[in-house]
Amino acid sequence: MTFIGMVSEHKSFENIKEILKKNSKNNINLIHICKKSISNIKNIRFETIVIDLSLDEFKEEKLLIENLCLYAKYIIINTDINIEIPKFIKQSKASIITYGLNQKATVTISSITESSILIYLQKNLKNIKGKNIEIGEKMIKVNEENKLKIYDVLIIYIIFLIESKPIIQQT
Repeated sequence: MTFIGMVSEHKSFENIKEILKKNSKNNINLIHICKKSISNIKNIRFETIVIDLSLDEFKEEKLLIENLCLYAKYIIINTDINIEIPKFIKQSKASIITYGLNQKATVTISSITESSILIYLQKNLKNIKGKNIEIGEKMIKVNEENKLKIYDVLIIYIIFLIESKPIIQQT
């Protein structure tokens, strides 16, 4: 069982949790990291940490966030929100995967239509099984009833890539 910690707004967390639950056969445990919960989960070792909020909002909890990232294998961070990657993340042993709409992000968007999103992986990655994932683009069809934020789609895509799960076609 994989434990993924997610620093995000509650709505994004719930949307991503729902998609992962439908598509991963309960192999992924997504745990919300917020100011209220962080002290209760400080001893959990997350395989992956997703940071989809500004870390400036966690000034008092900075040491707890650093400790959570210390043992993670992957740190997935939104570089549209966190323009500068914090020093403690750069110095970690984790694989850092950036995402956003900026040109420097590891995972970004090439194009968007009403029914699909073309996601661009700009740097080779290794998944959890050690398999190399090569640079390339992937078209993801968007379910019209369940409109997700672009960032949520990117997070789901990255999680499926590193967890070596088939990429979902409808989000």
